[in-house]
Amino acid sequence: MAVEKVKDGKEKKNKEPGKARRWFKDFFSELKKVTWPKFTEVLKQTGIVLLVTVCFLLVMMLFDTLFGFLYRYLISGLADPTAATQAVMSALRLGGGGLL
Repeated sequence: MAVEKVKDGKEKKNKEPGKARRWFKDFFSELKKVTWPKFTEVLKQTGIVLLVTVCFLLVMMLFDTLFGFLYRYLISGLADPTAATQAVMSALRLGGGGLL
């Protein structure tokens, strides 16, 4: 690439003509060298990806269900939430706003 000195001492690069054209030419020549898979191979690989995705989905659903059961089991041991809510609301009505 040619370099030209400018008055203030900085170097200015001259653009080569046809640089974009050469890039596209090289790009398409590289694409011709690629070995593209056959349609049956693409179908097989797509099936494998879908199978792994469904298996992962099932595992995640299993964990979600187990954690849901565990959460409900832990919450069931607590006091009745409606009674606690009613107690707080009655305290607020009586002027006990400092309880919150």
